[in-house]
Amino acid sequence: MKKNVLLILVWIVPALYGQKNFEYYISKALENATSLNQLRNQIPINKLQNELDKALNSAFQISLTGNYLFAPYFNNSNGLITTNPDPKAIGYDVGITNGGLYSAQVNIQKNIFNGKLIDVLKNKNELSDKSTLNDIKIEEHNLRKIVIDQYLSCIQNLWLYNLTKEVSANLNEQLRITGGLVEKGFVKAQDYLLLKIEYKNQQMQLNEIWRNYKSGLMQLNSICGLQDTNTVYLENVTLDVMKHIYLSSFIMKYSIDSLALQNQQELFETKYQPQVNLFFNTGLNAVELENIQRKFGLSAGVNFSLPLFDGNQKALTRQQNDIYGKTIQQNRDYIEKNLFLQRQNGYEKIKSIKTSLDNLQDQIKDYDQVILLAQKQVEQGSMMMIEYLTILKNYIELQKNKIIAEINYQLEINNYNYWNW
Repeated sequence: MKKNVLLILVWIVPALYGQKNFEYYISKALENATSLNQLRNQIPINKLQNELDKALNSAFQISLTGNYLFAPYFNNSNGLITTNPDPKAIGYDVGITNGGLYSAQVNIQKNIFNGKLIDVLKNKNELSDKSTLNDIKIEEHNLRKIVIDQYLSCIQNLWLYNLTKEVSANLNEQLRITGGLVEKGFVKAQDYLLLKIEYKNQQMQLNEIWRNYKSGLMQLNSICGLQDTNTVYLENVTLDVMKHIYLSSFIMKYSIDSLALQNQQELFETKYQPQVNLFFNTGLNAVELENIQRKFGLSAGVNFSLPLFDGNQKALTRQQNDIYGKTIQQNRDYIEKNLFLQRQNGYEKIKSIKTSLDNLQDQIKDYDQVILLAQKQVEQGSMMMIEYLTILKNYIELQKNKIIAEINYQLEINNYNYWNW
């Protein structure tokens, strides 16, 4: 049996279509993820919002208005429509209706002296962009971990498949040799049957592991948004421990939230700035039809407002935001501590698994010699087949444990890199 079965995959698996590595799946996941596409689409939306804020608060607002009010007077000598009804006329008070209204005007408005508001809104959109970009980084980071975890799960089944296939091939060769020895009377028939039973058992395990590999591959495709039912050969992956990033996107999120909270307070307080609005209109404005052609004109003016008292809303909102700010800082402190503990825990696990791997490797090297000696003793008739099969099963378990340990080692590196980022 080959010594490096876990590191070198030489068997051709049934119905394979090419080879693919984990970078391929990561790129497809980042390309197809609906959560990421939604976040990416938010960037142009934020830019359009910036233009919209400018249009709403600093651009000229031009509108066309038209009004017609019919307020007749009955029992009136001057007719139905007038601004001077008889004392006995029946209708609304002329002071309310002014006799009616005929109006068609173009209106122009513009807010001035609101640069502070525009700056605050611009800062708000910039912070929204930063927050969205940071969320994209975090989502990409999450996806990478999920994809690599699933990829390693598939690799584990592929390695187990290759190990089982190699064991099965060796057992088949042993069956051929043992069959010849049985015919010559050197080996008992029951030993041949025991070997045959173990061979069939390995064949059943081979089919089960292959089904698990195909199922895991389908799940990997699903995670990556791939409509692919082909069974491909996954290349080996060796992960490296990442260097620690001192200002990760996990922490950056809370810095952006703090700035957004300050911006929210600044935006609220812009309403205490003087509000100045210029207006201009021109067109028809009349209350009677008589000489209506002479009722075209224009008007212009300024509206000014300055809040004086609103029940201390500014002070109250500041107190609220101070509390929110403390909550953000508390959450940040918690995450920083949690990241530190996760990194330390992951590092210790990596060292522990590496030690176990080294021990398993040493045991397998010793078992390689034991297996060779046991095969010779079986062929010579000095060892019972059941004893040989017991040694073989122990050897197979060691190989499986090594595969699982190697995958766990890679999984733990992936987990450590996730928190160390």
